[in-house]
Amino acid sequence: MSGCDPVVSVVIPVFNGAPFVTKAVASVRAQTVKDVEILVVDDGSTDGTQAVLDELHRTMGVTWFQQDHGGPARSRNRGIVEVKGEFVALLDCDDVWLPDKLEAQLALMRGCPAVGVVHTDYEVVDEDGAVLERVRARRSAEPLVCAFVGGHTALPSTLLIRRDVLQKVGALNQDLYGSEDSDLTIRLYAATQFDCVDRVLVRKLQRGHGYRDMAFDEALHKEKILSSRERFLARLEQMLPLTVAQREALDREWANYYLGRGGAAERAGRPADARRFYAKAIRKSPLRLRGYTRWLRVLIGMG
Repeated sequence: MSGCDPVVSVVIPVFNGAPFVTKAVASVRAQTVKDVEILVVDDGSTDGTQAVLDELHRTMGVTWFQQDHGGPARSRNRGIVEVKGEFVALLDCDDVWLPDKLEAQLALMRGCPAVGVVHTDYEVVDEDGAVLERVRARRSAEPLVCAFVGGHTALPSTLLIRRDVLQKVGALNQDLYGSEDSDLTIRLYAATQFDCVDRVLVRKLQRGHGYRDMAFDEALHKEKILSSRERFLARLEQMLPLTVAQREALDREWANYYLGRGGAAERAGRPADARRFYAKAIRKSPLRLRGYTRWLRVLIGMG
């Protein structure tokens, strides 16, 4: 890294995000840390996002790239190739940062060179700004447990990553549709130390599917999510030597996967398949009542 390079590179993927991306970029420019480059990758938007990005280039110094539509993992990978900073931050186009996010994270990382990733607490808000949920960052020596406890992996918009660590773990897996963020988190946990800022420094907007367009197919989207989740969980079986706690965490995720498969089969009018998936969920997590209640519901024809 040369003396002219920025300290932090921020990568923002955007698809049909014209109503949101200006606010996201403004939250980066409002950071107390000013030595920051902003790289936005437009993923084939059809809503006029390009005109918004032209204006952001003129007024806020944003560098942006355009590609054919390929999904958020491909967009993030395109931006990561271009980064020049010592540290890399990810930000979704409809999320925003609080002004001292980067300052707080950099203080931790500079105080402990062994730490390769710092994440933060975040709030989930609706489009009116009302807080729906607060999610706490977690510390754990158990990568799988830390990633899955409470059902949350580290939110991409909270992450600050040393560039050399990100280069070591490699690109986001574009084949894991909907699970690419979880996959990246697990690989980062396996490669480096995590730390966290125990304060809300990110606001995540909860809205419809962020990569939706006029031709969006809800059933196809859910099928892609489930298929990718299965591949991701199968990969985890091979990635780490599993402790007892890690095996329990992974089994819970398998149970969640089978519950999702069972629900899809129910909605499609395939009760036999639904019962089979619910039975698998019970075997993976026998102390959870949800698998039993759903299996019984299908068995007696109530669902």
